[in-house]
Amino acid sequence: MEQFNILLTSAGFNDINNYVSDENREMFKNISKNKLVVIIANAAPEGTGNFIARENVKQNFISVGAKKVDVLDLNNSNIDELLNYNIIYALGGNITHLIELVHKTKFKDILVDFLKKGIYIGESAGSMILCDDLKWAYELKRGTKKKYDVILDTYKGLNITEYRIFPHFNKASDEMKEKIKNFEENNNIQITRLNDGEIIKINYIKE
Repeated sequence: MEQFNILLTSAGFNDINNYVSDENREMFKNISKNKLVVIIANAAPEGTGNFIARENVKQNFISVGAKKVDVLDLNNSNIDELLNYNIIYALGGNITHLIELVHKTKFKDILVDFLKKGIYIGESAGSMILCDDLKWAYELKRGTKKKYDVILDTYKGLNITEYRIFPHFNKASDEMKEKIKNFEENNNIQITRLNDGEIIKINYIKE
């Protein structure tokens, strides 16, 4: 039997302009039926294009039989509530908000504890945040979108997986694809290109 408690995805269960295959929809059904799901929405604040994904993903989980689906903007006052759920789903959007979440709350400690019994699903930025450091993403994408033009005090992520996820690779321009290749060679790092519909399954066990 396949063992996993982390799913790294590009599109996740968000089918607004993204591809969710029938196979993936069935998988989400199998793991979430009769389960308690919480959607971390920090990366998709009101006023951004990703905001509508909150309701889209919520309704998708409800449609496949999740017992309860809540949407939370996490902070220090409610982060312990994550342990009350079976599945954590981290929405995509602005990775900066997730970096801030890591460094302003005990998100990592809570998540490591949660992974002893639950499943974490990352969508786009929600997958990216699991690596050790996100500075590479800002360097690669600076000048493409305003959200990557910021200068942060720290770019450290959760350091839970070794994958540096570049989501929506199927939508990347030829120029960006070449830039990624050159960046890997010049910085001696590996970037994992993830297309919408693709999923990396990980069995994370804390030592």
